[in-house]
Amino acid sequence: MSLLLVSPNLAAQGPIGGFPVARGEVAIAPAYSVERYDTYLGAGGAPEDRSVTTTGYSLFVEAGLNDQTALVATLPYLRTEDRSGSLQDASLWIKYKNFDQRERKGAQRVFTAVGLSFPVGNYATTGIAALGQRASVFHGRLVYQYQFDSGFFVHGQSGIDFQFAPESRSTWPLLLRTGYGSRYFYLEGWMEFITALEPGTAVQTATAGSGSSWRRLGGTVYLPVLPWAGVVAGGAYVLGGEYIGQSSRYNLGLVIKLVPEAAE
Repeated sequence: MSLLLVSPNLAAQGPIGGFPVARGEVAIAPAYSVERYDTYLGAGGAPEDRSVTTTGYSLFVEAGLNDQTALVATLPYLRTEDRSGSLQDASLWIKYKNFDQRERKGAQRVFTAVGLSFPVGNYATTGIAALGQRASVFHGRLVYQYQFDSGFFVHGQSGIDFQFAPESRSTWPLLLRTGYGSRYFYLEGWMEFITALEPGTAVQTATAGSGSSWRRLGGTVYLPVLPWAGVVAGGAYVLGGEYIGQSSRYNLGLVIKLVPEAAE
């Protein structure tokens, strides 16, 4: 099973999955999302009344370069309230399959991934409706996934995010995921923990401020419509954190899979 699912908001869940991608295979996933909160969690998680709605459009692409390596790219467009929207921060990743071993009841896999996210839009960086901080960030991930023959899987990934512009900051991400996939549907639930390794500041944006930390719970369902395409829907909720809106998010998208003729 090779399912490629897009996360429409790069502040949540991230673009690196635990399924391998064959040489020459390409997945393209456009998506739409709406995120809203009425409470902003400030210093120490102190709640503050604030109502912000963010609408997002995103594009995710994953391409198999060879049997071990894939290229991942993302590009989001965001708009808050009735303000003008903008492209936000694109990202480029290299994902490498270090280990893929068959076991008695399934297969276990280990991936490493490194990436760089960088601003591509001239958006505002201050104020409660700002789209982000125009930050440049290095990402590193170590991913483990066990895929049972029954279709169930368990997944964990962690690493480091190091922001080197406009100021130096780092965060520790942890993502736990489990789900089930078959030829008829795919279903997963996930829990994400983002921990800032330096104290936060008063810099605030519509989604997350400088030095943000959070705990987020979400789920995704994918339904194939054609052998090469399907629809994906999901949602997420911020359980708590600091310098972030306590938001609910809903997303809907398409997944289009292009396979080389020799593999069809």
